[in-house]
Formats: sequence, C-alpha cells, structure tokens
Amino acid sequence: MRPSFAVVLITRDAAHLLPRTLEAVSFADSILVVDSGSTDGTRELAEKLGARVVLQPDWKGFGYQKTYALSLVEGDWILVLDADEVVDPELAAEIRRVTATRGVVSGYSMRRVNFFGSYRVRFGHSRPSYVERLFQKGKGRISDHRVHERVLIEGPVESLKGELRHYTSESIAHRVRKNDEYAAVAAEEWFRAGRRASLLQLVLVAPLSLLRDLILKGGILEGKTGVILATLGAFYSFSKHAKLWELERRNSS
Repeated sequence: MRPSFAVVLITRDAAHLLPRTLEAVSFADSILVVDSGSTDGTRELAEKLGARVVLQPDWKGFGYQKTYALSLVEGDWILVLDADEVVDPELAAEIRRVTATRGVVSGYSMRRVNFFGSYRVRFGHSRPSYVERLFQKGKGRISDHRVHERVLIEGPVESLKGELRHYTSESIAHRVRKNDEYAAVAAEEWFRAGRRASLLQLVLVAPLSLLRDLILKGGILEGKTGVILATLGAFYSFSKHAKLWELERRNSS
C-alpha cells in the first residue's frame, strides 16, 4: 500500500501567499494549516483550497507553533513548508517519487532559493542553500527557536533535485518590519540567557556583517540589490545588539 503524504504549514495573515503555495503541493494526500489568528481570510481561503485548518492563537514562537502542528498532522511522509515557500515542478516530481515508498532514508533536504520581490538572489547571505523539510513520520522534529527554527531529521538524509522558492521579502518595507520583529525576539532570548550588550560588538557587528555578505559571500556581484540586502542585513545584526542594550536599561531602572 502506498504511504500517505502530508503537508503542514503555519500561517498568520497569509491569504495573499496561500494560492501559489498550496496549489504547488495539491498532489498531497492531506494539507494541514495551523493559523495563529489571521484577520485577512487566510483560514477560509485555506479551507477552500482543500486544507484542514486548526486555529492556535496561543503564539509562543515559530518553533512552538510548528511543533504543535506536527503533533496534529497525519501522514507517513511529512513536508514542512512556510506560507511564503513554493515547490517548483521539478521538486514536486521528486517529492512524489520518493514518497511513493517508505525506504531506508529518514528524510530529504532541498535547495531553497530566496527571492527579494521578484528578484532571484544568487549571492550574499541569502544565496541558495539546502534545508531539511521532508521526512518520514517520527523521524523529524522542529527546533524550539522562536525565530529561525529548523527541521531536524534523525537518520540518513539525502537531497532532492528542484527548488524550494522562498519569497521572503515583498519589499524593503516588508523586510525592515520582519527584521525588526526578529531582532526583538533574538534580543529577548539573549537577555534571558544572561547575555549582555558589548561596546565592541555594537561598534563592529554592522561593518563585519557587510564585509561578510558583500565580499566573503559575494553579495557585491548582485550590484545594487546586493548592496541593499547586505545593508539591511547589517542593520538587522546591529539591531539585535542595540535591542539587547535597550532591555538592559529597562530592567536596571
């Protein structure tokens, strides 16, 4: 009997993203969407597109929400997606092929390509990289990070052909909002762990980030786009330390 294949993702006000994301994996036996309280019609649209939708407004971070979603999903093979990720046709064919049997492989990684608006990023910090997303039930879990969580697979992992297209930034304003939100979460986690802001880090973190992304990772080859992305990334790195300093001041008064 052919194993079942399920897709799981979490959402919050993602109605403008879901059609492209869910249609690309419409071949799945089931799709589970765990929503944290959308007000833009995300839940209704997801159901219309064939997904089972569960409301979980008790938001404790991306890692917690995805772990909760995994506890509800039913499938022999599970693919974890973000609402802004799209499986391309070649990757879809690969997923269909490998999920047709159980086999000895615990899971698979796939090449994720980031987009800035409609621009495909080739170099810099956001250059293509492999991420683990597809695994046999019981072989994968989600890290407990509040942001930048990862799928962790136990056992043999192989890679698939094709691309997972990540439309991570719709505009500069969108990227700035995301960076600010993520920087605040990172600073809070550092503060709770006992880390404190350093003058040296405040001085050096932004220029070192620029050096890494523009020169060491080749972001300068993207031209103006590369400079903009690297500068936004440098300010994100600086913001984490600045927000940590701000937390120290608040809690010392």
